[in-house]
Amino acid sequence: MKTAQVRSLGKDLLPQMPGYSHKGLMLYANPLNHVLRGFYFEDSGFDPSAFYVWAFFLPLYVPATHLSFNFGKRLGEGSGKRWNLSDPRLRDELLACIQRDGLPFLESVKQPCDVATAIHRLGADSDPYKHEAIAYSLAMALDVAAAQQALERLTKSLDQGVAWQAEMGERATQLAQKMGVDPQEARSQLAEWEQATVKNLGLR
Repeated sequence: MKTAQVRSLGKDLLPQMPGYSHKGLMLYANPLNHVLRGFYFEDSGFDPSAFYVWAFFLPLYVPATHLSFNFGKRLGEGSGKRWNLSDPRLRDELLACIQRDGLPFLESVKQPCDVATAIHRLGADSDPYKHEAIAYSLAMALDVAAAQQALERLTKSLDQGVAWQAEMGERATQLAQKMGVDPQEARSQLAEWEQATVKNLGLR
């Protein structure tokens, strides 16, 4: 993918997307309000002129060191269209797709209380990352009873013999303990994790 051209395309789209900022291969909504919402231009891996476009959200209070698209969808027909830099209609067609399919998807996830609902719509299944995001979002929204139940479901579903799941379980246990003592203390812990994630992603 010709990165410079894709970055230029992103900048060209910005005037038609009020409230969005541009960083590298990503357009994202400002202010963040605890949830990163945006569009990412991903290399197709086959044709250097082709790329995919993701509409995604990422709850920043869930510790992360890099972008992921667990909570998102590719824009375009079916499982996601391969857009091509050589297409003379690219800008207009992509903008229309973003406005028709992307922005409404992201507008429904403006704050932590929206995240759990949005993940259920995507299909919560048995993915630990989805369960973690749901539990942390409920805790961030101070829905104490629902958060405690979600954290318990998360810890019971994890395989402690797998390193990354054991780490996830330790965090969930820590958060559940704080929720039981003082929900505001749990929220402060989430805010601390959020600051670290924002720094890791280079958003500030």
